[in-house]
Amino acid sequence: MQRYIARRLLQAIPTFFGITIIVYAIMAASGDPIAILAFDPTMRQDERERLAIRLGISDPLPVQYLRWLIGDDWMMVDTNLDGEADAWGDNYGILRGDFGSSFKFRGSNPLNLIAERLGATIELNVAALLVGYSVAIVLGVLAAVYRGRAIDRYSRIFSVMGDSFPSFWLGLLLIMFFGIALPRALEPHGLGDGSPMLPMGGRCPPVRGGCPPIYERLQYMIEPVLVISFGTIAALSRLLRAQMLETISSDYVRTARAKGLPSHSVWIRHALRNAFIPFTVFLGPLLFGLIGGSVVIERVFSWPGVGLLLLDAAVSRDYPVVMASVVISSILAILAYLLSDILLAVFDPRVRLQ
Repeated sequence: MQRYIARRLLQAIPTFFGITIIVYAIMAASGDPIAILAFDPTMRQDERERLAIRLGISDPLPVQYLRWLIGDDWMMVDTNLDGEADAWGDNYGILRGDFGSSFKFRGSNPLNLIAERLGATIELNVAALLVGYSVAIVLGVLAAVYRGRAIDRYSRIFSVMGDSFPSFWLGLLLIMFFGIALPRALEPHGLGDGSPMLPMGGRCPPVRGGCPPIYERLQYMIEPVLVISFGTIAALSRLLRAQMLETISSDYVRTARAKGLPSHSVWIRHALRNAFIPFTVFLGPLLFGLIGGSVVIERVFSWPGVGLLLLDAAVSRDYPVVMASVVISSILAILAYLLSDILLAVFDPRVRLQ
């Protein structure tokens, strides 16, 4: 096991650097950050050059990437017009643990910006993961046990809907339904004052001192958690149903039933335990996918998480924040797939990681 983990981590090194090179090139080709940050068509050429030097984007793309990677000790330090080293572009490098300074959030450390919002993203996605897995397991088992009956047919319809509906469209639909349509429909009957039944966005009410504990603001999590977990439930419930049907037809399950074991013991202790093995393969990528997929949901619901920060940084061509997010996401993806392989070996004794 130790040799396998060490080999996978060594293989991840070129993968990591390849990801950073591709993303950095895409960011550089997406547009000029000076035009977005300055937003002044009358800016003189010398002012543009001075701002480019301050941002560290005046050099060729390979030089910019190397400076971002290992710092600029190997080259002449850029100076401002007063001959002093500029604070935005000196001696940083991710291999030193320094990601530079944000373009949009003037002088802010990208890691600090991400750390400030990471709690909101983790909170949202952990809740969605718990809801998605819990409902998917129950729905998948019931669909397999009652194969061909109403719950099986409805679960298949639900799965098709979950795979078909775009998450942003579903989010906007929920906002319109609980925020506008339903309150207006209930108001003439004296069942409300027309105000939204659920918050239409945000993580908590705008109060001083930050957000209160989760149990005091659960209403803010209902809609985004439902949207994120909807696709998870649709995909994993069908996967578990297929695995349960295959496991139920196994010899050891028929033997357990022939011995007179209770039905719940056969389904849970024997069939579900082995049918759950494929879930371990999807757990790692699913954790990573939730963080990446929450970018759209955080924008729709104005959830102040890492996804919303990343989207704003990408629109503003904020290289340091985008690349810091890419580095963190790449590391999480590598660890997520490694976790899946390890869990598969733990839950399935037939698999040996050599």
